Amino acid sequence: MKKFWLHSLLRLYTMILIGVLSFVAVLVSYASWQSNQVEADRVIERVMSRTLDQLDYYYQRSLQLSQTLVNTSGKQEGLYRYFSLNSADYQRWKLQYHYENGGSVSIHDSVSAIYAQNDFVEELAIALQDNQKVFVSSRTRPGGEQVAAKDFQPKAASFPISLYDVTTGDTLGIAYVTINEASISQSIRNSGGNFPLTVRVTSPYDKEILLFSSKKGTPPRKWFVRETTHGYQIKVGLASGYVLQHSLTNTVLIVGMSGVLIWILYTILVRIFANYQRQVIDIVDTLQLVTQTEGVRIDTKTKEDELFLVADNINQMLDTLDANIRDIYELRLLQQEANMRALQAQINPHFMYNTLEFIRMYAVMHDQEELGDVIYEFSRLLRNNISDEKTTTLASELEFCRKYSYLCMVRYPKSVAYGFKIDENLEEMIIPKFTIQPLVENYFAHGIDHRQLDNVISVKALHRLGEVEIRIEDNGRGMTTEQLENIRQQLAQREFRHDQHRKSIGIVNVHERMVLFFGERYQIFIDSNEGAGVSYRILIRDEENDV
Repeated sequence: MKKFWLHSLLRLYTMILIGVLSFVAVLVSYASWQSNQVEADRVIERVMSRTLDQLDYYYQRSLQLSQTLVNTSGKQEGLYRYFSLNSADYQRWKLQYHYENGGSVSIHDSVSAIYAQNDFVEELAIALQDNQKVFVSSRTRPGGEQVAAKDFQPKAASFPISLYDVTTGDTLGIAYVTINEASISQSIRNSGGNFPLTVRVTSPYDKEILLFSSKKGTPPRKWFVRETTHGYQIKVGLASGYVLQHSLTNTVLIVGMSGVLIWILYTILVRIFANYQRQVIDIVDTLQLVTQTEGVRIDTKTKEDELFLVADNINQMLDTLDANIRDIYELRLLQQEANMRALQAQINPHFMYNTLEFIRMYAVMHDQEELGDVIYEFSRLLRNNISDEKTTTLASELEFCRKYSYLCMVRYPKSVAYGFKIDENLEEMIIPKFTIQPLVENYFAHGIDHRQLDNVISVKALHRLGEVEIRIEDNGRGMTTEQLENIRQQLAQREFRHDQHRKSIGIVNVHERMVLFFGERYQIFIDSNEGAGVSYRILIRDEENDV
């Protein structure tokens, strides 16, 4: 396959396409990284705020709940009775206290109410000062039990709340409220979405009370830290390299999609350019074949859009070129024939003039003056006829017609008359040579009626209303309707095709030369009736009136 500029254009388009899509992929990847980074910061801040608020709420609520255990003297006494009496004595004391004072002072009732009204409380432990026992309960065992203080170990996710005497303000002991880690973890999951977050909560004594990690991964390198109003510290961190890794994943996906898109577009371009290229190659090959083979044309059936127009116009141009070549060839043949005739007509013209002059003088010497006049007029007519001039004045053309008419009248001295009239301001008007004489000659050759003695032909050249009017009228045989219509159709033409077999220089020849000389300024009209002669009317507009 020949190498065309289309190959380079296709490669250029492909490189531009790859460059543009790669640039777009980089921009999208950078925007994705920026978006992921902003989203990660926003999620971390949301998790931090919600965890902080939740932890503050749990601590404040735990503080309130712990105080409900000792907010009356009866509950304080009941708490001490619980630790100092055995179970049976404690039950009798509760009944007696209720009978005497009314109301409930049972620690079990207070703890059960706390579990029932607060879902976040998972365990509750109470340790009084200077007491060897600790009350330990859970949501599944709200009645609890007493364990030795030395064996008691508070849960990591518990708040130590001091218990105070409502009367004296003295410290009675400590309540350990253990919160439900699952509720905090669920809140973190809801806030963190799919981000691999790690959340650590430490007490004011730097003891870890909660550790949440949503996914396994690289430990965070950077922590975001905030504290509650009670000194609990919350640390939130994102898995190291997560944003970059997620952005790289998106980048690989974008680059992959860009590659697929580039391949699809490249395939489409190749198909489009291949079809376009086949059409161009066919046009080029055909043009190269035109110079070697005659009559070859481009096949327009396989061309589309603008290439169809190009191919069709080239075919039209080739057809026109062939027609012009044929016309030029025919004109050259006609020119050669005309040159040959001109050479034949110009063979020793002086010999012919001298011979005619000798005959004229001989006729005059023998008292044949009329014959001498005829020979003189014929000699003048012949000299004008073989001259090389292409144009003449209107007066000279009419004078030539007068001489020709005189010679024709000699043959019929008593049956032919002629008359010529020209306005003085038209005498120097330039017209093509032999444009009036052929019309006069047509009358003497074909129109004269020898049966009558009043044959007349007249030629008038008049100037009126911004145009020149030349009238040639006779009273000869005239034309049939078919002949008149045929001539009128030929005179209506403004474009002419030369025929090498045409030898006539009659009215059609006159019409063609007048059109070439005067253009749109010229018009000719013909009228005739059989047996009533022919009338020619030639109109030539003045140049200043030509629009």
